[in-house]
Amino acid sequence: MRILFVTPYVPSRIRVRPFNLIKLLSKTHEIALVSLAVDDYERALVGDIEQYCVSVDLVELPKWQAYARCLMALPTAMPLRVAYYRSPAFARRIKEVISRQKIDAVHGELIKVVPALQSALEDENMPVLFDSVDCISWYLRQTLDMARSPLKKAFIYSELQKMRRYEQTALAGFDQLIISSAYDRDRLGELVDSPRTIEVVSNGVDTDFFMAQSDARLADSLVFCAKLDYFPNAQAILHFCENILPLIWQKCPQARLTIVGNNPPKAVRALAADERITVTGYVPDIRPYLATATVALAPLLVAAGTQFKVLEALSMGAPVVTTPRCARALGADDGVHLLVAGEPQAFAEAVVRLLHDAEYAGQLGRAGRQFVIERYSWAGATGNLRRLYGEIARAPVRQEALALVAGMETNV
Repeated sequence: MRILFVTPYVPSRIRVRPFNLIKLLSKTHEIALVSLAVDDYERALVGDIEQYCVSVDLVELPKWQAYARCLMALPTAMPLRVAYYRSPAFARRIKEVISRQKIDAVHGELIKVVPALQSALEDENMPVLFDSVDCISWYLRQTLDMARSPLKKAFIYSELQKMRRYEQTALAGFDQLIISSAYDRDRLGELVDSPRTIEVVSNGVDTDFFMAQSDARLADSLVFCAKLDYFPNAQAILHFCENILPLIWQKCPQARLTIVGNNPPKAVRALAADERITVTGYVPDIRPYLATATVALAPLLVAAGTQFKVLEALSMGAPVVTTPRCARALGADDGVHLLVAGEPQAFAEAVVRLLHDAEYAGQLGRAGRQFVIERYSWAGATGNLRRLYGEIARAPVRQEALALVAGMETNV
């Protein structure tokens, strides 16, 4: 089959879900890709993915236009994270590639591409599989719970109401919905009357790439690896350093923390004022940090879907301590594959236990890696996708669903 992937960013080894799906699907399907590009960094990532695609089309998204669309969307029913990515040029390119490459089915990823899909496919009898990845309204619900500022709460509440309505209406028009975890599937299923069951296509890990070369680990070393320009990640490490790390230092004053990730905000960079904390910024490869740390941290307060940061750390054999919200989508067992703790005191005690008990930490790390090998295979995910592509390609076109999708444009 000829499959068109539509993504709001360029798939790469940083944006690993579409990258790995395209990589494996390309062995049996012809994959075309249309993505947005907002800067030179995005454009430079094309080299990672283009070898697996018959064509790669990038559509420029000037930031000033994106911000202007957000301003225009404020009094409407469209969520700002959707309005930001609205682009007539994006929709036109999707339509042009469908014709040029004789596409058999479209695979869209993330709520951000929905307006472009709506516009491009309005007059097309084209089967569409949509990958929500996470339930965004559930993510916003968690964010609202954590917000303290009344003004911020009001803004998030408004976006939450818009997103609930948008997910409920816009996603119902696609032939097949997929999502990355059973927990998020259930949250999205409460909103969307889908023409088919929402299928779970789990995230995966390249366990050959994320594999430690030895069991040697630096004593008393903690690591947090994440995209730090993503608010929940920055929030998580700031919360950890303010509320948990001092409790750890009471028992292990020699413990050192390394924070690894691109574009750390000012508040995170400021943590390096303490000589026991290192903030690296961007690194080309996170594996050396995961391979040598005594404990890998995932103290997320807001989490949706399965977290790559946890899967990659487990694959590297790193003992992981995480929160219940982060752990529940994984299916891993607390105390067997990783440690789960919610309150600061419990989280600190879990970390201290691993710092003090190297034998148990090693046992946990080995079990965690085996769990990932058995449960989170990209081959299994792509097998599910091949089946679903075949099903929607054979299914009769749902004209009423297509009309519903097209009608969303007039409602926002």
